[in-house]
Amino acid sequence: MIRHIVWYLDLSQAELEMLEQVAEFAARHGARLRAVFIEDESLLRCAELPCTREVSLTTGRVRALDPERVRLQLRRRREHIRQRLRQLARREALEWSLEVQHGRREQLLARPPASHDEVQVLVLDSSAELPPWSSPPGYPLLLLSNRFRPVELVLAVFEEAARDVPVLARARQLAHQEQLPLWITVPAARADELGALLESRGLGGTMLPITGWSLLGVMAAASDRASLLVLHQDSPLLTGARMKGINAALLVASEWENGEGAEP
Repeated sequence: MIRHIVWYLDLSQAELEMLEQVAEFAARHGARLRAVFIEDESLLRCAELPCTREVSLTTGRVRALDPERVRLQLRRRREHIRQRLRQLARREALEWSLEVQHGRREQLLARPPASHDEVQVLVLDSSAELPPWSSPPGYPLLLLSNRFRPVELVLAVFEEAARDVPVLARARQLAHQEQLPLWITVPAARADELGALLESRGLGGTMLPITGWSLLGVMAAASDRASLLVLHQDSPLLTGARMKGINAALLVASEWENGEGAEP
């Protein structure tokens, strides 16, 4: 179950346009949204340099970059987000908070969540490569497409019995919570072995064998239904993968899930 979602926002207009979708995801899943507005220290330091200039996108005019004007723009953007969250909360029955942190998104995302019931969310362009890392972060990460649609189906990946038990637990919780269909995809070549394990957990009727095992093959199983993909962050399917075809994906971490009641 996802109880708290933390989202690090920056100044980009694209992220402001995604505010409604992220808020809707949180509200539908009964999660509290903690929005964190990032004030980039590098930008503020650059504004204090006498040689720094800014160019207007509308007029092409060049002028000195005034630190106070930058701070004012940041405050205005932050208050715009606050007002929009208030509007969305009235419409979606959303619990939320807004705070400010200094730094860069990469640094903040590298920090583990504050608790086991908090999930960090990252909004990605539908053509973007999935976040590359030399080693998995060790905590759950929720990826939303910038073309996100409300979830109609929970689509889990079960390929390694010893590793993917937390995936089953998460997928089952999410499907039960939202009363959504649950499909558990397995490699067709291992359907007998993995099917027996699913049967022992009362999930035999959810199995969907995939021939030509790949992330594209898994996503194609959902056809045109907006799905929430649940898979382990160590899954080989993530190697070199992109967001294309993915509506939302929850990357599960074994160590983190063990603290949240994963199935034994």
